Amino acid sequence: MRKTVFVIFLLAVVLPGLAVAGSFGPKHDQMVKHFQGDQEPTAKDAVWTAKDIFKVGVFDDGSPRDGYAQYVCLVLNEEGFKGQKVWVQIIDIAKLNRTGSWVKLGEAHCQ
Repeated sequence: MRKTVFVIFLLAVVLPGLAVAGSFGPKHDQMVKHFQGDQEPTAKDAVWTAKDIFKVGVFDDGSPRDGYAQYVCLVLNEEGFKGQKVWVQIIDIAKLNRTGSWVKLGEAHCQ
C-alpha cells in the first residue's frame, strides 16, 4: 500500500514538473503561455532564459519598447512575481529567427 501511494505521488506531482524542458516552474510556464497567447497580440513568443530573465519577442516597428517591457513587469507582478527582481527584455523576433541574434529593443527591471 505504501509503495502504491508513493508511485501515485510520483506520477501526479513530481513527473509533470519535469515534463517541460527548460521549465522554471508552473508560474513561469503560465507567463510563457500568456505572452504566447491571443490576449497579448504584440508578443509573438516568450521564453525564460533564467529564473529571473524573461524575454518577449516582438516585431520591430521602430518604436521604443521600454514601455512595453514595463507593461510586462506589471503583468508579472500581478501574477505573483512581485519582488523577484525579474529582468524583462523585449527582443526582435524576426532578427532572432533570421540570424540567431538576441537584439534587445527594450528592457525593464521589475521590482
